[in-house]
Amino acid sequence: MMKTNTFLLISTLVLTCSSALANDNTAPSNAEPKVQWGMSLGLNRYTESKMQLLGTEIGLHARLSGVNMLPNWQLEGDVLLGRQKYTSNGTGDLNGVLNVETRWRALAPVYRTGEGQEGLSAGLGLHTLWNDLRGTTTTNHAGYERLATQIWLPVRWTSAAAWELEGGLLLRGTHTSRLSQANSINADIHNTQKSGAYMQASTSLKLEDGTRLSPFVRFTSLGDSNTVRSGSQLWVEPRSQRWQIGAVLNF
Repeated sequence: MMKTNTFLLISTLVLTCSSALANDNTAPSNAEPKVQWGMSLGLNRYTESKMQLLGTEIGLHARLSGVNMLPNWQLEGDVLLGRQKYTSNGTGDLNGVLNVETRWRALAPVYRTGEGQEGLSAGLGLHTLWNDLRGTTTTNHAGYERLATQIWLPVRWTSAAAWELEGGLLLRGTHTSRLSQANSINADIHNTQKSGAYMQASTSLKLEDGTRLSPFVRFTSLGDSNTVRSGSQLWVEPRSQRWQIGAVLNF
């Protein structure tokens, strides 16, 4: 799987960079950078086989294009802050769980069908996640922090009809569980994830004041990680699914 992902990464980046650089060489050198800001409100539902996290989240979004040296590239960032409820049949419930997710992407056109970003784009993405499960559940189980860093291969189709369809393959991810916060006997562990994908669909609606509202739905699926030992136990980060539904107000 890792060899396949590496081949996809190299092939896509070579194709993307070749196309983007060729376009950059013919683009006007006096292009002005443009930043589009957005704020979002949505619902986040994360599930594993034995637990669930559910809650609302707010987000700050930015898209930068027209950078002097690379006018055809688009640089993007999303920062999402959520407050969720943890529920588990085995370890009880916990309210007020903080969740911070960031996504950073660099995308360049592969095949253009119109102006701006219309058509097919691809590039590279970096996602991070911090999940604060510290505290005591309703059944007196102690929690701990979970952190993840992931490298993704995103591909996006943007249509003239204001639709965006985006998908991504996970190239590699590292998941850290600070087990020592729950029990000092355990050491913190670092699992490696090599299997995952996401899909997102959104559209853009122009409002009377000139701003745009972009409803979206996003689904992310991650496979089982490798297995590592902490103390006398073997630990694996299990397969998971995440649904995110909301809307971004762009201005």
